[in-house]
Amino acid sequence: MVVCTHTDRRLGLLRECVDSLFAAEPAPHEVIVVVDDNPGLLARLPALLPADTKLLASTGKGVSAARNTGVEHASGELVAFIDDDAVADPKWLAEIARPFEKPDTVAAGGRIVPRWEAGNPRLPDELFWVVGCTYAGHPTTPQPVTRPIACNMAARRDALRAVGGFPHDFGPSGPSAKNHSNEEIALAVALRRRFGPESIWYAPDALVHHFVPASRVGWRYLWTRCVAEGISKADVHVRYGPAAMGFDQSYARHTLIPAIVRYARQGVVKRDRAAGVRALVGAGGLLVTAGAYGGRFVASGLRPAST
Repeated sequence: MVVCTHTDRRLGLLRECVDSLFAAEPAPHEVIVVVDDNPGLLARLPALLPADTKLLASTGKGVSAARNTGVEHASGELVAFIDDDAVADPKWLAEIARPFEKPDTVAAGGRIVPRWEAGNPRLPDELFWVVGCTYAGHPTTPQPVTRPIACNMAARRDALRAVGGFPHDFGPSGPSAKNHSNEEIALAVALRRRFGPESIWYAPDALVHHFVPASRVGWRYLWTRCVAEGISKADVHVRYGPAAMGFDQSYARHTLIPAIVRYARQGVVKRDRAAGVRALVGAGGLLVTAGAYGGRFVASGLRPAST
C-alpha cells in the first residue's frame, strides 16, 4: 500500500489512515508512506507511525512523482493507493484485490464516501468528484470503467511500470500546482491503450472514507477546483484525443444536466431552498468547468489530438 503526504496539517489524518491500513483483514504485505518535499515531516514520522511503516522521500515533486516513488520501492505484485486523508474499511484490501482474480485486469478502483467535517450544505451528489469522492452517475456495480479515482485504487506493479507510471505533468502540486489534476485519467488512458478497454475494473465493496474539511464546501474552493478540472481535462484531450473525454461528456449529458433540471424544478415547484441551491451549484460547476476547458484551448493555442 502506498500513501503520499506532504503537509504537517494532515498529520492527524495520516495517522488515522495508516492505522486503518495496519488493521486491514488480511494484513497488508507492506505500508509505504512517501513524503513529498517536506524533510522535516519525514524526520518526525518514525516516532509517530507504526514501526513497520516504510518511510520514503519522494524522488520528484507532486503527487504523481510521489506515487511513482512508492511503486518503485514496492515489493508486491499489486500496489494499492489511498490518500493520506482517507480511512480504509477493514475489508478494503481484500475487496480492492478481488478484480485481479481476472488475469486481464491491470487496475481497479473502489468506492469513496465523504467524511464531512462540518456537513454538506450545498454540494449535490453529482459533484462529489469536486471533493475526491464517488459521485452520482459513477457505476455502482462491478464492471469495467474508464478510470479509477486515485484516493482508492490498485494496479499491477508491472503494468504501471510498463506505461511509465503516473504522468508527472498531471496531478496536484506538480509543475502546475494551482491548476492541475486528472492524473488518474491520463494514467488510465495509457493503461487501457496498452492492455485493453476492459483492463480497469470498479470494485464497489472496496470502501474508503475520505475526509472533507469545511473549507472544501465553500464557494471559493468549488470554483477553484472546477477551474483545475477544466484545464487539466483540456490537457488530457490534447494529449490523448477526444476519446479520453467520452465518459465525461456522457456524464454531463446524462447525469449532471438532468440533475440540475430536477433540482431546479424541486426548488421552484416545492419551494425547496436546498434543492434550489444544489441546482445553482450544479449549473455553476458545469459552466465554470466547461469555461476553463474551452479557455485552456483559446489562451494556450492548444490543438486537440485527432485520435
